[in-house]
Amino acid sequence: MNNATSLKFTTCLSFQRVIPLPMDSADSSSEDELIWLLRHKTRRRILLAIGDAGRISATALRDILKISTGSLYYNLRQLKDFVRQDEDRNYVLTEEGERVYKVLKEGGSLSPDLLRPKPPSTLMKVVSNIFFPIWLFSPLYENTGLRIIISSLSAIVSLVLLIYTRTSPLILHIYESSPNIFEIVTKYFGNLLMVYLLVTFISVLVSGRLFHFRRAGKIVEAVKTSLPSLMNDELKFFLSLIPALIPMMFYPGLLALDKFFNLHLFPTPGTPYYYQIKDLYLIIAQSITLPFMIALTAYGRRLNGTTAAIVILLVYFISHIVSQLILVRTL
Repeated sequence: MNNATSLKFTTCLSFQRVIPLPMDSADSSSEDELIWLLRHKTRRRILLAIGDAGRISATALRDILKISTGSLYYNLRQLKDFVRQDEDRNYVLTEEGERVYKVLKEGGSLSPDLLRPKPPSTLMKVVSNIFFPIWLFSPLYENTGLRIIISSLSAIVSLVLLIYTRTSPLILHIYESSPNIFEIVTKYFGNLLMVYLLVTFISVLVSGRLFHFRRAGKIVEAVKTSLPSLMNDELKFFLSLIPALIPMMFYPGLLALDKFFNLHLFPTPGTPYYYQIKDLYLIIAQSITLPFMIALTAYGRRLNGTTAAIVILLVYFISHIVSQLILVRTL
């Protein structure tokens, strides 16, 4: 049996029996990604709803599924290889999406509550929105004007605070800097590039996509065929990093308030309490930033929440190691 006609069998959690999956559908997605797709109830519901309708708008799709706009766009990004928009911005299935749709309709026995799931409690919605704020990045990715405005304002606020307090960022830490404005601005944008490269590299490494391309020998082909779309996505991700990192400005913001209003938020510099309070404020800033970074990584890099959390925690670990090396060097 040749590859064109061979079948790949995979078992999904909510199916009662083994269902066939065409090998051709793995051209753009790895086996693991397909298994992850079929195990996720919301994504199955999206594929079924689009397949049943033929073509459907985002608003109608959201109303049918009764999910939030952020959740809808997040899962549509995960289904990028299976769903596309036509010239009227309606959603339709790609050729691969049609294959998976047929498998869902014909190959598996779906649970009765699949299309009418029990809605999450208000408490769970609030907790999810706080610790996994997809709602912030779905409009940034879908609206070019909003993305430019929010990113520009975030950059301006960040630079004003950094220049006023004479500090500069390094990954997920804030350090004292020289009063040279050009140097602070350069360090700020250089740090954005550094975080972007770190998140991108670790995302590819942790997701295993690099090894999938190496096995298939399709790195060059994949880049050539999707270069415009890839560049557009990378620009979206880079610009979205700016508001995602705005919570880090909590620390220079406190410094600015203390300096301007003389609030005595910091003890006398050089005393033990000064460093303890300084570290406490920095930890608070990092703690607020991590959920934003996780949500952006999940949305922009098309990862599930757990994988995105691992990526950002690794970035934080690298930032902490760099911080300790700088500390040792200054002693």
